[in-house]
Amino acid sequence: MRDSKGDVEQLCLKLQESTKLKRNGKCIKFTNNAHNTTIAIDSWKFLDFDYGKEKVQLPIQARGLFTTNNESIVVRGYDKFFNVGEKSFTKEDELKKTSGPYDVTLKENGCIIFISGLSTGDILVCSKHSTGLRGEDNTRNHALEGETQLRKQLGDERVAQLARYLYEHNLTAVTELCDDEFEEHVLPYPKDKSGLYLHGLNYNTIKFQTVPIGDVVKFAQEWGFKTIEYLQFDHVNKLFDFLHKCSETGTYNGREVEGFVIRCKRDGDDFFFKYKFEEPYLLYRQFREVTRQILSGTPVTSVKIKKNKYITRKYLEFVDKLFTEKPELKSDFEQGHGIIHVRQLFLQDLHETNGMNLLSLDAKLTEEMKKLNVDTDEETTKFLLVSISTLGCGKTTVFNTLHSLFPDWIHIQNDNVARKAKLKITDLALQALDNYPVVIFDRNNSEYRERKQIFTTIAEKRHLYLDEKTDIKYIGINFVHEVNQEQLWNITFDRIKKRGDNHQSLKAESDEELTTKVMKGFMSRFQPVNTERLPDSQFDLVINLKLSEQDSSLENVKIIIDELSKVYPQLVKNKPSGEEIEAKFRESLAYKPSFTKDMSKSNKNYDPTYYAISIHRQNILDLLDELRNNHEYNRLNEAKLVQESFHVTLAHVAQAKGPENKRKWKDMKRILGKGKGVRNEKNFLEFHAKVKLIQFVMNRGKLICIKCEIISIHDNKNNQVVDIEPVNRHIHITVGCFPPAKAVDSNATLEELYNDDPHEVKKDGVYEVGEDVIEVKNLEASSVELADQKIFAFY
Repeated sequence: MRDSKGDVEQLCLKLQESTKLKRNGKCIKFTNNAHNTTIAIDSWKFLDFDYGKEKVQLPIQARGLFTTNNESIVVRGYDKFFNVGEKSFTKEDELKKTSGPYDVTLKENGCIIFISGLSTGDILVCSKHSTGLRGEDNTRNHALEGETQLRKQLGDERVAQLARYLYEHNLTAVTELCDDEFEEHVLPYPKDKSGLYLHGLNYNTIKFQTVPIGDVVKFAQEWGFKTIEYLQFDHVNKLFDFLHKCSETGTYNGREVEGFVIRCKRDGDDFFFKYKFEEPYLLYRQFREVTRQILSGTPVTSVKIKKNKYITRKYLEFVDKLFTEKPELKSDFEQGHGIIHVRQLFLQDLHETNGMNLLSLDAKLTEEMKKLNVDTDEETTKFLLVSISTLGCGKTTVFNTLHSLFPDWIHIQNDNVARKAKLKITDLALQALDNYPVVIFDRNNSEYRERKQIFTTIAEKRHLYLDEKTDIKYIGINFVHEVNQEQLWNITFDRIKKRGDNHQSLKAESDEELTTKVMKGFMSRFQPVNTERLPDSQFDLVINLKLSEQDSSLENVKIIIDELSKVYPQLVKNKPSGEEIEAKFRESLAYKPSFTKDMSKSNKNYDPTYYAISIHRQNILDLLDELRNNHEYNRLNEAKLVQESFHVTLAHVAQAKGPENKRKWKDMKRILGKGKGVRNEKNFLEFHAKVKLIQFVMNRGKLICIKCEIISIHDNKNNQVVDIEPVNRHIHITVGCFPPAKAVDSNATLEELYNDDPHEVKKDGVYEVGEDVIEVKNLEASSVELADQKIFAFY
């Protein structure tokens, strides 16, 4: 069962196109040699949130795909599969339209390892997206560890036989590496349970085709893999009866498990979905994440706890004391080890045996607090409704309607906040939370930095207004969901034109040209919600609304009320009727702004705050592949803390102190242009730069940056090199920071490391500087030069 060479070539062409364009999903390609060979293997990876989208037509749904010479597939993972209810096609009613038999396998809790054979007779072992030796740091190389485990389990001679068998039958063996000594996840695997669990045999074909699970288990037994347990149900109702019963305890046969993978048929084709237990695994993951917060420097009293607050606070108190008494456990945890051990020590301290008991204890504590008239979550929880939108989405109409229906929900509009007001909208929102149960934060918040600013400002200033026991729930109101750029423009611009001059800032009837310019600016800066990364992962709930050519605002009001009443019933105790909602909605449509913001003048009167070189994002992402096996980078990446955009700062106005720096800042403004700009926006200038990237610098637990050197700066108009001296002494790119560290701390890190000699280049190694532990890793190509990088001013 093989595809033709031509079919694979066509697939690779489409994948290559997706590395450059985002039209059919964004693909990342990585090429490396198979271990102990000179055979180049191409890995193709799509972003996780592109899978399963109805409006994104990926060239292939495989999660884990490796090819050679653009002519043959050598490793093929499963088609991405989803949890029950996660997508429209995995809702329980839709899944009941599938056909059996339903094979149910335990979801092992490790890291995926693919195994296949090459035409040369060599074995090919891959992690989810890479294979082979990668740089000098191989301490966390999943592919190499997978091969080591394979040879340990099978022996070299049997591995060679396996390679030939898999090649001849065009198969990929899909395994799960479960070994707490190598990498801990959520569930424990003692020594006798560690190893490679075989859970799939896929044909290396474009279409997803997999071997039945019964044959997979026989293959595992025959070849020396660990086997997974499976059950079979003929009828879908019996299947869901079983799944729901197991979810009540989070266990199967007395063992805590993460959930199940179900294999069946849909429209005659192989189809997988999963049934993950929410608890106690969400609690276990929360324990892990709050521990990482305190390890990054967050005080125990300031750690953000999403749910199960009483038991999690007990856990934090226990861990804080434990790490003080046994610092070696703290050190292990920082390196990704002992996570399960610490949790088990906590269970022992409470004389409990499992996580479900902890949840019962949390419920009991909550009830006791209520009886004692101690503040409960319901009484001390405040809600901040944060819009994510662009102009013309109808947010003010929706929010005015909500405020009319719920008068004790305060509505704060950014357009009504005077520019010279002492308190900005975030401060006003925080102040309002002291007096109101719900604050509606009416600003577009279209960029990540704006959403981040809300979380950061409130975290820094909440003590000025709120009791420490008060919990804030952040609710994202996402007005732009599943519409493309063209649809978004057509719908919103048409709405703004119909509105005419009935808007605080845009007067489409009086000045259509300015309206068009302002709207295009907002559109170009819009960054959609991504709850897989910061800052959007901090939302407690995101409510996705509809945006259609017909005015969808009335339906959106109903969606918000329905979702809030479902998730937070204490917030909407008396749900308004459809007639009440429609009446208040009609009143809101008649709303006329009493405040007018001048977009043409006052918005453009700021001097530059800093000058910088914008670095192409893909160049940095490609380089970061060199850190795939680095623990510090993996932590940063898993926590979604890698920056969304990258730049090299030339000079910041705050640095223009002292005669020498003042002169440099003045010269920079003279050469690059002072200009006037819009607050918190960047303006690309008629200059470009050539930058050399030299080495990664990782301040453990704080940040990762790249040490750089500016080779030249060019004037685009006459293509001449200009003489500019950066005010910044240590030229660098910040890759990402662990809170509370900030990008500006990269300067301090490099100053510590290099002191008076910014041109020095240290060797690979770990350096202890003061209280910091700084790891240096030079680029594999000794240096990388990036040409034609644009220069911008930020206002």
